[in-house]
Amino acid sequence: MWQRIVCSLTLCLIALAGNSLANNLAGYEGYTKYTVEHGNENAFRYMVDLQTNETDLDFWLLTRNMSVLTVSPTLKSQFESRLSNLGVSYQVQPLMELMAALQANSTYADEDVDREYEECQSADCGESQRPRRRSRRQARGFFSHYPRYSEILSFMSGLASRYPQYCRYESLGRSNEGRHIAGLSISLNTRTRPRRVAYIQAAAHGREWITTQTVLYLAYELLSNLRAFQRVLQDVEVFLVPLVNPDGYEYTHTSDRFWRKNRHRYAGHACSGVDINRNFGNHWNYQGASQNLCSEVYSGTSPNSEPETSAVVRYLEFNRHRVKLSLDVHSFGKFIFYPYGYAKNTVPPTVGTLRSVALRAANQIGKYRGTRYTIGTSASILYEASGSLDDFAYGSLGIPLSYTLELPGDEFHVPSSDIIHVCKETFAGFVEFIRHVSLY
Repeated sequence: MWQRIVCSLTLCLIALAGNSLANNLAGYEGYTKYTVEHGNENAFRYMVDLQTNETDLDFWLLTRNMSVLTVSPTLKSQFESRLSNLGVSYQVQPLMELMAALQANSTYADEDVDREYEECQSADCGESQRPRRRSRRQARGFFSHYPRYSEILSFMSGLASRYPQYCRYESLGRSNEGRHIAGLSISLNTRTRPRRVAYIQAAAHGREWITTQTVLYLAYELLSNLRAFQRVLQDVEVFLVPLVNPDGYEYTHTSDRFWRKNRHRYAGHACSGVDINRNFGNHWNYQGASQNLCSEVYSGTSPNSEPETSAVVRYLEFNRHRVKLSLDVHSFGKFIFYPYGYAKNTVPPTVGTLRSVALRAANQIGKYRGTRYTIGTSASILYEASGSLDDFAYGSLGIPLSYTLELPGDEFHVPSSDIIHVCKETFAGFVEFIRHVSLY
């Protein structure tokens, strides 16, 4: 009898969880994922024009040779006809079929893991009560699913509470909807301010969940192994912002899994949101951005107009003489970009150094399981796009090491079983980038 009751309750909980997860895919019925191989310039330019101006499709990846995008049922026949006229080949997959397969491979917030973690962060939980094995078990739990905003803040504040001598938890400001844009400062001694700063941020695009986990994993591993990284951290402060776009991130969990922009709403308009990665004030709205409010690459009303962007700008400008590395983590594609992205044939004077450091970081990443990154400017590998953080940090603030990192994956939803592996391989690259900060 009790077994039947427990089984019934379990089935009900599974059904409720399934319904909850399905909510963020509402509205995508009938959408199709296209993988398009386009080897000619006409097809590439057509794709760039679509990304900038068409609102019934969504680009997941756009390079000079291929694109991955989703198309609404209303645009499907017109889109396929145009592809046929251009003579390009493509593959299709129903979007809901893909997401069902991915979600079957994923786990979400595990209440037991969260509860165990929170218990260990209480003020009376001494070091003797936190053996390393338990700490490692908690970390494996946290990095086996995609946490929500409040869980992320709890994890960050927990690290600061556990390592108060080496870690400081703070807020850079608030988002459009009033959420904290939280940061962690990690250094060997918080009482003295190191001369150099390595700034790393993630999740400027709400749907890129894996990026937040890699930056949180960096914080966890550095703080858990400070002795091992003393030389890396010597005279270097690592400043991490794992969730630059908290509103967009939460919205992807509750309402729209593929939401990219922030949640800036405009009175009298049905469309909302600004692409934070088109909003920075270096060659703002020059290329690869749009002034169509409904576009996925809408650049906002003016440079640095968004509270999320301006919070980052304030921090970087205030610390511009100390920040030597700016690293913006995105997903997906396995790319490391350095400036400039706003124009194809524009390269910075220190391109040799930028490329050399990126190659070293890519080499370290590849040692874990053979992942290979492509290195260059986004304008040469993908397409021209202005208003990005790497262009702003390098071109406007003079930060010498400025990069955008596009993590591995075939879509935005990395299966939960692969989260820890992406975190571990990316960690090696992060450490290599940070190691070069001490040279400036």
